[in-house]
Amino acid sequence: MTNQATYTESSPSILQRLRRESERRLEHTLPGIMIRVLRPDVALALTLPAVVGSAVGAWTVGAVNWITLAFALLAIFASALGFQSLMAYQDYEQSRRPDAKPATDLPGTPFALQQHGEWQPSLLLNVGALLFAGATLCAFWLALLTGWPALFFGTFSFLILIGAVLPPVHYAYRGFGLGETGIFVAFGPLALLTGYYAQTSQVSWLPITAGLPIALLAALVIMSQNLATARRDWLIGKRTLPVVLGSARALDLNAAITFTAYAGILAVTVLTRMPLWYLGGLATLPLAMGIYADIPRTDVTPERGYALRGAMVKAAFWTTVLCVAALFISRPG
Repeated sequence: MTNQATYTESSPSILQRLRRESERRLEHTLPGIMIRVLRPDVALALTLPAVVGSAVGAWTVGAVNWITLAFALLAIFASALGFQSLMAYQDYEQSRRPDAKPATDLPGTPFALQQHGEWQPSLLLNVGALLFAGATLCAFWLALLTGWPALFFGTFSFLILIGAVLPPVHYAYRGFGLGETGIFVAFGPLALLTGYYAQTSQVSWLPITAGLPIALLAALVIMSQNLATARRDWLIGKRTLPVVLGSARALDLNAAITFTAYAGILAVTVLTRMPLWYLGGLATLPLAMGIYADIPRTDVTPERGYALRGAMVKAAFWTTVLCVAALFISRPG
């Protein structure tokens, strides 16, 4: 009995050690480094507004065009990955300016990987360029299948994202919330319109109003990431909202926007023709708001900032799943 009990109690710890060991090995392989550099979880979160826009479009016409859906989502997902790559590259380049103070980030982050020579900055630049090239090809095919507005939305988004990170503009480094606003516009309203147009070949305010809560949650992923890197950004001269406002006020702003996103789901359901099932998106409110109780305003550490980012990714994902399911449950016919 004693041996059996000992075996039962020790088995989970053995499995946990094996899992941690496999994760450590993956971290030092090329795929593991690519995952950490490109941050596909963040890219997925930034693609979710396009998913909602597409779902609203399919709900409107009563059918899904899977080909245009694939091109729309691939274009935006590739843009999100490319943006992450170029932002990581430019952050490191910013730290090498003569007026920048010595800075570092948590181990395993793209900044730390470049700083320690595990990943060459030029490779990040090339990967970002290739991903944006792929996104451009998808946007062209989408335009051929649906019409020129799809290319207009994609081009506008491309200019916003490139201007945010690369010199001489790199407005994301200049303060006043310009970087956060630009990312919200590119992966919010423009992504919503792209997804909707890919399904309907029409332009409407409906996807923007219906998808605005998801767009806010997606923007909060980047804002939470900026909270995690606030001190590093201050040292290298990158004026994000946490640097301008201070981490405590930026955390308050994040909480206010989170609450606004869920209030938006209620408002959209009541004020527009969205189905009552759309209120199901409110089910993730505890997931999104609960994390703030664990973060002291006066001590927003990088670890807590990244934990907040992870919570926002999960909240955006599951809210999108519930809202899309609501549309398919209530679709005509």
